[in-house]
Amino acid sequence: MRFPGALLFICVLLVTCGARIPVGVEAAPMIWLSSGTANVGLAISVNGNGFLPTDTTCSFSSPSSGVVTFAACAIRSGALSGGFSVGNVLPGGYVIQATGNQGDFAQVLLQVNAGVQISLSPSSGPPGIQVLVQGTGFLPSDNTCEISSPSIPNPILTGTTACAIQSGSGIPHAGFTIGNVLPGQYVIQLSGSQGDDAQAILAVD
Repeated sequence: MRFPGALLFICVLLVTCGARIPVGVEAAPMIWLSSGTANVGLAISVNGNGFLPTDTTCSFSSPSSGVVTFAACAIRSGALSGGFSVGNVLPGGYVIQATGNQGDFAQVLLQVNAGVQISLSPSSGPPGIQVLVQGTGFLPSDNTCEISSPSIPNPILTGTTACAIQSGSGIPHAGFTIGNVLPGQYVIQLSGSQGDDAQAILAVD
């Protein structure tokens, strides 16, 4: 048996046929988010690498919907950085895409939470009782808030509203007294200083 000679022949073949040996394989572009879950309005930072070194500009988008707003992107030597704000979309999973100007791109999934919500305690009662209101998912940039009602007549007794929110928390606390209105259902609205708001139903006995 002459295996040594056969092995030598195979080695020579591999060297002379270099196309059979992968050389200089580049990694595919990748991006990652500062948070994989977010509420509407939250600012998300994006970083990435493996993009083409010839890319001079980049952009963020979403094939899923308008979840990407107020986006800014920069790229240099294949490294990408930037961010965007989460648009006013329904809860669910959304594809975020970063694209270089040479056509190369990378994608990642962002989970959008339920967004702004408020709860009333109690949610029903007679005129004259005090109602506490608590919210979640408001923008971290909110530093003031207010309670109101688009219902007619207004079920909120004039001069009894109070609302406070700590900047960065996204959790407002508020309260009001039910005014002298007829029994029925009324809309209560809590609004943040950045234009975000949520509503709940108050049942007056």
